[in-house]
Amino acid sequence: MTWEDTVTDSTPSKEQLAKALAAAGRAHHDYESNYLAGKRDEQWPGWYAAFVLGRLGDFTTPTTLSHWLEEAPGDTDWATSTGAFVAARL
Repeated sequence: MTWEDTVTDSTPSKEQLAKALAAAGRAHHDYESNYLAGKRDEQWPGWYAAFVLGRLGDFTTPTTLSHWLEEAPGDTDWATSTGAFVAARL
């Protein structure tokens, strides 16, 4: 089975992406606080990509989503602005 065989037919909305990114942020904060003992996770885009794809399905590759997450503008409401940023690229 290839990656192309597992891609879902549905593309998530910017709202769905924003909710998944917000949930990823909460879970990742817990991960950094407890597992990494407060240290910054330099590989956070891959972590977020895995979380979001796990929630919403394989609408893109983990590498592509990680790249988009790194490129997204750092607005105050990061989950909402990044959800729109990713949705515009799908």
